[in-house]
Amino acid sequence: MPTHATPPRLLADQQTEAFDVEYVIPQLWALIEPYLAARLGGPSRFLDIGGGNGVFTDRVMDAFPQSEGVIVEPSQTLRERNLPRPSKTLVPGTFQAAAFDPERRFDVIFFNWVLHHFVADTYGQTQGLQLQGLMDARNLLTADGIVVVFENYYPGLLIDDLPSRIIYTLTASRLLKAFTQRLGANTAGVGVCFHSRTAWLRKVAQAGLQVEGTHPGYHYGTLSPTKRLLLHMGQAQVGAIIARRA
Repeated sequence: MPTHATPPRLLADQQTEAFDVEYVIPQLWALIEPYLAARLGGPSRFLDIGGGNGVFTDRVMDAFPQSEGVIVEPSQTLRERNLPRPSKTLVPGTFQAAAFDPERRFDVIFFNWVLHHFVADTYGQTQGLQLQGLMDARNLLTADGIVVVFENYYPGLLIDDLPSRIIYTLTASRLLKAFTQRLGANTAGVGVCFHSRTAWLRKVAQAGLQVEGTHPGYHYGTLSPTKRLLLHMGQAQVGAIIARRA
């Protein structure tokens, strides 16, 4: 059962509206489908952390009809947009506060662009919150279970993970909220904490997980060259990390 002394900061309902979309496009689904088929082809359970409106969970259950899906989601607005299904369970609240039966483990646990929202009052506490989230997920897996992490990779130009600290510092500051909102940060005043691919993989290993596969998705980015330079940021990329208990 996840337990934490450091509670995560939460986005306001109006901020969560920006995430009421489905990011797992067919190109990305194809990257993870073979791993899912090996675990969810028969009677099975999966956990969608921060599963929002449930569209992704429904997609998994449609593809693997014998699977049971559990969504943990703190936003009531997004939870209410879920379509009811007999084998879908909605858990209100954060993953950190959720109570799971240790006897009912999961074959797959999804972190779909959610780990970068595990933020706390300081950068150091945020790193601990992200690491603990992965460790808690590891402890909820079946023997052959996997964690699937979709994330944005923000590499540094010269110092690999420096954009992580810069972006966190700007977005987490309540004093700078109006400024970062004008720059387009929908997490302004709460914070967001991305990492480079190398840093995410290091965190996965620190959590006691063994990488089974890493898959690049696509490059993206709407920031101007000037903003990227100020953030010390190279070319951003979406990627998938699949890991199992070490």
